[in-house]
Amino acid sequence: MKTTDIDISLTQEAIAKAIELQRDFPRYQNRTLRIYIEGKGCDGFTYGVTFDDKTETDLVFHQGPLNCVIDPESYQFCKGSTVEWVDDERGTGFLLSNPNERHYRGKFYKKRVWQEFLTKKEDPKPSHI
Repeated sequence: MKTTDIDISLTQEAIAKAIELQRDFPRYQNRTLRIYIEGKGCDGFTYGVTFDDKTETDLVFHQGPLNCVIDPESYQFCKGSTVEWVDDERGTGFLLSNPNERHYRGKFYKKRVWQEFLTKKEDPKPSHI
């Protein structure tokens, strides 16, 4: 694990929501917010944000009181990106906006799924947040 200056930022709303999720869901309390690339298709990269354990190869960075990690391979494609928390017609969840990519897709859940998740305190499907 290497703590470093990482050119990825989280909005205040994203930081607040991540801290809220860690507070409300004990299984996330000892985990770190992970940003990653899940794959690339004809629409560009698919990004993900989840809570996970740190690994030895992760790059560690801080956003306010929040500890975050990203693997070196994902970081080379995510430099300059911003992670925000959105709740609108597109869905509810973390969205990574990458100014270096023309097309990007973030991880979202339909509003109904997130509403059920937050009400029942159970993980939505799939397991990523």
